[in-house]
Amino acid sequence: MKKLSARSKPPGGAAPVVAFPAKAGRPAAHEGPRRLERILDVAMQEFTAHGFGGANIERIARTAGVGKATIYRNFGEKPGLFEALVRRTLTRIGDIWRNVTFDLDDPTGTLRAVALVSYEQWSSESLALYRVIYAEATRLPDLAQTVHDITYRISLRPLIDYLQALKDRGVLEIADTQEAAANFTQMAVGGTRFLLFPATLDAEQRGRLADEAVRMFLHGTLATGAAPGRPRGPAPD
Repeated sequence: MKKLSARSKPPGGAAPVVAFPAKAGRPAAHEGPRRLERILDVAMQEFTAHGFGGANIERIARTAGVGKATIYRNFGEKPGLFEALVRRTLTRIGDIWRNVTFDLDDPTGTLRAVALVSYEQWSSESLALYRVIYAEATRLPDLAQTVHDITYRISLRPLIDYLQALKDRGVLEIADTQEAAANFTQMAVGGTRFLLFPATLDAEQRGRLADEAVRMFLHGTLATGAAPGRPRGPAPD
C-alpha cells in the first residue's frame, strides 16, 4: 500500500507547522492556561459577532472575568489579541490535517477523509473568523496574507500533491491539479452556499456530503479502468 501523509510528504518536505512572526504581547508564563483559553474563547465570540472594528477589549475582559490589564499584559492591544486567536484557530486546523493519510491505493477513502476534514476546517466558527480576517485585509494586510499562506500550506497544498501523484500514476486525468483541489474542497463543504448559509451538519449528513463530493469528483477525473478504492461508512461523530 503506497501512502503519502501530511507527516511523511508535506509541501516542501517540512511538516505544515503554523508559524507567525514573533511579536510583543506573547502570553505571560505565569498566567494560567485555562484563563488564557477563556480569554480567547470570549474573544472568538466578540470578534465574530462584532467584527474587528466593533470588538471591545473592555467587554471581552468583563465577560472573561479578568481585568483589561491581563489582556494587555498577555496579548498587547486588540491586533495582538486577534492574532493570538487566529494563531490558535490555525494551529487546530493544522492538527486535524496532519492526521490525514493520503493513500495512493485508495483514492475514494482518502478523498472522503479529506472532504470530512475540509468540512471541519470550514465549520461555522472557523468560517466566521475567516470572514473577519478577510474583511480586515486592508487594515491588517500582513496578517491576512499570512493566514492565506498558512491555510494554503496546511490544507490545499497536501491535496494538490496527492492529486498530482495520482495523476502521475495514471489514476486521474486532470489538467490542473491546483484547480482540481480547489474545486474538490468547494464541493466538500457544499459549494458557495456555506458562505451564505452556514449550517451545522450531523455525522450522517457530513458523510453524505463527503460521499457525493467524492462521487462527483471521481466521475469527472478517474482515468478509464482505474480503481477508485474502497467505500467508507458514515462520518465519525
